[in-house]
Amino acid sequence: MDRLALFADPGILIAALFSLPLFSLVIAGFIAGLVLAFSRSRVAEEAGSDAFSGVTATRFRPEVLTLSIGAIAVIIGCAVENIVRGYVLNLTDIVEWWQFATPVFAVLLVTLTLLGVIVLRRRTPDAPVLSTLRRTWASFGSRVAFIGAGAIAVTLIATTIGAGVASSSDDRGRFIYLSIPVPNTEISSLELWFYGWSFGVPVLICTAFLIAAVWAVLHVNAARPFLRPETVASESTMRAGIATATARLASAGMLLALGGAWRFIARSGTASQLGIEGDPNLYDTTWQYAELAVLAGWLAPFAEIAGFVLLLLVASRVRRTRRPQPDASDIAAGADDVEKSANR
Repeated sequence: MDRLALFADPGILIAALFSLPLFSLVIAGFIAGLVLAFSRSRVAEEAGSDAFSGVTATRFRPEVLTLSIGAIAVIIGCAVENIVRGYVLNLTDIVEWWQFATPVFAVLLVTLTLLGVIVLRRRTPDAPVLSTLRRTWASFGSRVAFIGAGAIAVTLIATTIGAGVASSSDDRGRFIYLSIPVPNTEISSLELWFYGWSFGVPVLICTAFLIAAVWAVLHVNAARPFLRPETVASESTMRAGIATATARLASAGMLLALGGAWRFIARSGTASQLGIEGDPNLYDTTWQYAELAVLAGWLAPFAEIAGFVLLLLVASRVRRTRRPQPDASDIAAGADDVEKSANR
C-alpha cells in the first residue's frame, strides 16, 4: 500500500529519489555533461600555444592523470560504500562513522598521492629561469576555487562541532543520540540516533589532514622550478589547472560528507510528534534547532550533487588537456627559440 502511494504521488516519489545519494550521482552526471558540452568550445588548450607546449603537457601528464583517476576512484569508492552499507551489511546498533568520513578520507588519499607524484618528479631546470616573484601556495589556481573550498571546510567543521555539542551519550558512552524533550508530560525525552561526536570526530580528523595535504600540494606545485624561460607561460597555466583541480577535489569530498551529515541531522532533528503503543494520544516534541534541521534536509541533495559534479569535472581533465604530438614545424620553432635565447 505504501509503495502504491509512493508512485501515486509524484512529490513523494521525487522526495524519496532525492534522499538517495546514488540518485544525486545520476543528476550530477547530467549536469557535468551539460557543463562540459557548453564549455568545450570556450576551453583553450591549457598548456598554451608556444613551441614547447608538448613538453609542458608531457611534464604535467602524471599529475593530471593522478587527479582524474583519483576523482573516478572517489566516486566508485563512495558508491560501493553506500551500496554495501545500505544493502549488504547488517549494521544494527553499529556506529557507522565511516559513511561520513569515507569521501573526505578518499580525497585525502588522492591528495597525498598527488603530493608524492609532484615531489618525486621534481627536476632541475633545463635552463635557468630568473624571477624576482615570490611564489606561494596561492600563486596559482582559481581564487574562487580556494575561497569555495575554505567556505565548505568551515561549514563542515561548524556543522560537525554544532551537532556534536547538541548530541548526548548512550549507556556505553557513545555520543550518538539527540535528546528531544516532550513538554508538559512525564514522558522521558525522546532519544534518536544523531550525527554526534562518535560520527563527527573521524570527519574532523580527516578534514584537518585534508586541509594540510591540500596546502602541501599547492605549495610544492608553486615552488618547483620552471623548465626553461620559454615555458613559463604554459607551465603557469598547467600549474593553475592542477591547483584549481586540487581545490575542487577537496571541496567535493567535503561536500559529500556535508550532504550525508545534513541528511542524518534532518532525519533526527525534524521529529515533531511521539506516539506510544497503547496510547491513542500523540505528544508534541520540540527541539530548538528543528528549523535548521529541516533546512539541512533540503540542502543535503544539492551538496551531494555539487560534490559529484566537481568530481566529474576533475575526472574530465584528461580529455581536456590531451594534446597532439608536436610536428616538425613545432620542433624547428622550438630550436630557433633556444638558439635566439642563447645568442642573447
